Amino acid sequence: MKAKYILSSVLFAVFGILFAACDSDRDDNPTLGPGHTANQFVVNPSPVAGQFIQLSKENTVKLTWNQPNYGVNTVVNYKVQVSLDENTWESLETGFTSTSANISGEEIALALCKLDGFKTEEEYVDMGFRKVAMRVIANIQTTTSKEIEGTSITSNTVYFNNMAAYCNIPTKGILYIIGNCCGWPEPSPGNKQTLVDGGWWIEETEIGSNVFKGVAEMPVGDLVFRFYSKLTGWDGGDSYGFQVDDVATDFEFTNGVFKNTIKKGKGSYSFPGFPGGKLDITVDLGKGTVEFVIL
Repeated sequence: MKAKYILSSVLFAVFGILFAACDSDRDDNPTLGPGHTANQFVVNPSPVAGQFIQLSKENTVKLTWNQPNYGVNTVVNYKVQVSLDENTWESLETGFTSTSANISGEEIALALCKLDGFKTEEEYVDMGFRKVAMRVIANIQTTTSKEIEGTSITSNTVYFNNMAAYCNIPTKGILYIIGNCCGWPEPSPGNKQTLVDGGWWIEETEIGSNVFKGVAEMPVGDLVFRFYSKLTGWDGGDSYGFQVDDVATDFEFTNGVFKNTIKKGKGSYSFPGFPGGKLDITVDLGKGTVEFVIL
């Protein structure tokens, strides 16, 4: 009986040490199990690999794979990569933690446009249906989303024999200035060149930043305007102003500066008795703020 008590005490002590080690080292120095040397996992061939796939914003491409054996029960992070020649690979933005993924056709098309080297819509050429290679990169990350060194594993490559992209090239966004300053032209595609040539637009500072800056030459008099992110007509739902309702609100500049808010809607900014001249415009759609400065 005495021997059994001694053995139990030893086992309890050992387990206590193991749990303490895991708890203290988990974030910065995790200890993987005996299977952490596994260097491969398998992506399954797609049942639609031989079909003609036209990518679009609406469709997805499904991939499945098995989880690598890291020798420990943990969350594994996966990134999908795309290639046209299996030498240059482009990683897709969305990551996954499951072994099944519906991959955005929009993201695949974006990657293919990058691999083709297209930088503007004018450069784009429809390359038709082509063989596209895909693979998955697995790794384990800390609680601060940092990859743990030595855990990255690359899967086998699978192929889609007939996949076609479309023109999905990221460009800086534009906000068009619509108001009495430019004669209230309808925000329609037919008026795009008139707005561009007249300087009635401001551009995104960086792709995806949602911050727009520019300078417009404003006339003397009562000034009324709002913004449009797309030229889809008066009722296209792409207008931005001070409020939702189609009502102009009067404001004043303080020492040549105006700061306020912006939201989706038709509520125009109105500045009675504007002195005329260049107006430096900053619109932050992410924060919902505007700043107008008379230069």
